Amino acid sequence: MDRQLFDRIDEAGTPVDLRRLHAAAVRTITDPRMLSTFHDRLFCRVVALAEEALERDGWGPAPARYCWLELGSGARREQMISIDQDNALVYDSPEGAEHAVEGYFAEMARRVVGGLDDAGYPLCRGYVMAVNPRWRGTPEQWARRIQGYLDYPDWSNVRLLLIAADQRPACGDAGLGHRVRKGVVSALRDARYALWSAADHGWRVGRAALTALGRLRTGAEERQGMVDIKTGLYAPLVGSVRLWALRAGIEEPGTRERIEVLEKSGLWSAEEARAAAEALRICLALRWKRHRDCLLADRPPDDWVDPAELPRDMVDQLFRALSATRALQKRTYQYFQHLYRRG
Repeated sequence: MDRQLFDRIDEAGTPVDLRRLHAAAVRTITDPRMLSTFHDRLFCRVVALAEEALERDGWGPAPARYCWLELGSGARREQMISIDQDNALVYDSPEGAEHAVEGYFAEMARRVVGGLDDAGYPLCRGYVMAVNPRWRGTPEQWARRIQGYLDYPDWSNVRLLLIAADQRPACGDAGLGHRVRKGVVSALRDARYALWSAADHGWRVGRAALTALGRLRTGAEERQGMVDIKTGLYAPLVGSVRLWALRAGIEEPGTRERIEVLEKSGLWSAEEARAAAEALRICLALRWKRHRDCLLADRPPDDWVDPAELPRDMVDQLFRALSATRALQKRTYQYFQHLYRRG
């Protein structure tokens, strides 16, 4: 059944056709990595349909090389069942044709983002999509934009830098995508204030949902006793790993792969890498289970887990993952604080 769904992507003639395939995929594909690959294939089909429609409507073929980028969990290949859009666009701009090229790719962005919405991927509430001029442009424009954020690294700009750091070529000329990613990682590697600011924000505002006394930080009112494992486990874990990876100049956006390189480089011990990798495994498994449980109960997927409803071994795993993540956050904060003061 999974293979049939994949084969039908390329046969789909409209985003509405893709929406039906998307709805079937989230209910039948049980392997997270396979679902991530499905999302990639569907994304590229939407891009192809948009390019075909542009040519039919008189815009002609693409006037320059381009690459669509996946951002966020899509870039890290850690998507869950319920995901919204996080994407960007980079393209060449031949000298003398800048205005026409920008017009074409602005229209392509509008059609691709609209097509993804029609295909079942909601618009990003934070407007992190290629329809936002902030998230599209030539490599040179991307470089100037990144430097501009670094020149004034308040939290809003640091947040944009962190978003830009997690990107992966999805379709088009992958070389353009790699060029942008390399530029972002290179710019951030020695941006000590920005890295410290991110570590500080995580430790003060986005801390793992476990107190120093080992008690859970749970929700309020109807969420009392429940843990949001996206904001209370996944985000602080991924965010901490990202900072170490950026400092080491690691261009790979996947959290699992970043952990492996951090160990191989000697920046992390084998014990530290194992603890982080195991926390990631537990987190992704819990999120996947929660999303599927919600889907089977015909509820919108969310990340609220009630430990009282989990088997004892899963509760133990949750606490182990939270403990490892809290320890990593603290170590991350201390390391980048020391790095900034030393610099």
